[in-house]
Amino acid sequence: MVKALLVTSRVTFTPDNYDTLVIGLAQHPDIGGLLILDNSSRDLTLKGLALAGLGASGMGMNLLLNQYGLSHTRRLRAFEDAGKPVWILTTVNSPEALAIIKNHGFELVINARTRCIYKKAILDAPRLGCINIHHGLLPLQRGTSCDMWNLSEGKATGFSIHCMAEKIDDGPILTVVQVDDGSERNYTAYLKRGAGLELQEIKNVLTRLNQDENSIRGQPNISHPELKHRKTPNWRDIRAIRRSGFSL
Repeated sequence: MVKALLVTSRVTFTPDNYDTLVIGLAQHPDIGGLLILDNSSRDLTLKGLALAGLGASGMGMNLLLNQYGLSHTRRLRAFEDAGKPVWILTTVNSPEALAIIKNHGFELVINARTRCIYKKAILDAPRLGCINIHHGLLPLQRGTSCDMWNLSEGKATGFSIHCMAEKIDDGPILTVVQVDDGSERNYTAYLKRGAGLELQEIKNVLTRLNQDENSIRGQPNISHPELKHRKTPNWRDIRAIRRSGFSL
C-alpha cells in the first residue's frame, strides 16, 4: 500500500473549498495525512470583494465563504475521525515539511490546488515523488487558470494528473480527463462537477500505483516550445471574460 500525503490550500476559490476532494480522501487507506498550506489573509478578503464587484460573484463569494466559513473545521474533523494527522504550514518548501515526509514515511505527495512551486528538495523527498492535479488538458493546456480561459473561449477543457518536476506543468502525465466540451458557461458549476471527477481519478491513480509502481512513469509530457502558457487573469481580463457572457 502506498502511503501518500495530501497537500492543499486552506482557502481556494472553488465551491465548498474543494472539500469534495479533500474530505473525500480522508478515509482512503492510501492517504496517511493532510498538510494544509495556510494562505488565509486580508488580501484574499479584499480580492474576494473585488471579484464580486467586477461581476465575478461566484469566485468572489467562494473566496469569502471559504476563508470565513466552516471548511477548515470540517477538514480537521474528517481527518481526526479517520485517525490521520493534519499539519498546517505556510509553505511546502520548508524543513518542517521535509521532516513530516521523512519522519512519517510518506512515499508520495499529492498536490491539490496550491499555488506553491515545489523546489527540488521537496520533490525528491518522497520515494515515488510528487504528483499534481493540473487544471487543464496536458500537454497542450499549460499555465494557470487554463480551464477558465478555455471555457470562456468555448473550448474543451478538464484536468490532468502528472508527476511534478522543477519546471511548472512538466513531468510525465498519469491521466488526462476532459470535464467539459466547452459548452459550459458557468465556471462555478464547472468547478463543482470537476472536483468529483478529480476525486475519483486520484483514487484510480492510487489503485494503479498499488498494482504496479512503474505506472508512476506515466506518458511523455511534450508540447511545442512556442506554445502559449496561460496566466492568471488580471482585472481587465476578468471584465472581458464577463462581457463574453461567461459567468464567473
